[in-house]
Amino acid sequence: MADRKTKTEKKSSVDMQMTALDGVVGFHMRKAILRAQSTFATAAGKKLMTGQYSVMAIINENPGHTQSAIAEAAGLDRSSLVPILNKFEKEGLILRAAVEGDKRAYAVRLTKKGTQELASLEEKVREIEAKVIAGLGPEDHRRLIDLLKRFHDIL
Repeated sequence: MADRKTKTEKKSSVDMQMTALDGVVGFHMRKAILRAQSTFATAAGKKLMTGQYSVMAIINENPGHTQSAIAEAAGLDRSSLVPILNKFEKEGLILRAAVEGDKRAYAVRLTKKGTQELASLEEKVREIEAKVIAGLGPEDHRRLIDLLKRFHDIL
């Protein structure tokens, strides 16, 4: 009985049948996203919340926009964005200011420290993108981005 268990434990994911998932875009996209997030977190050398870089980049290019607008642009719901912004605020990366005439809305901008943190993260993103471009080639890299945008619009 123990011998049988040992053989089962030695099997890897390479041995698994996945024909039901092979043609499912969402499955492959999820795996790619998880790999990209892990690669980025490792390159950045710290534990990053999902979407942290994207949210910072959006805030940087759109200072003074509301949390709701940032969440929509990042493809997040507001409840997912709030913990990210709370973390940023605690770390001194952003400032939030109440929007005149709307007691529930807050405008967000990066601090100097936030701008510096973003610059550091952008360097890591460029390194990872260069690796992806080298692997796919520039044409397929651009095509992949276009296909992902189309996928988003379809659903």
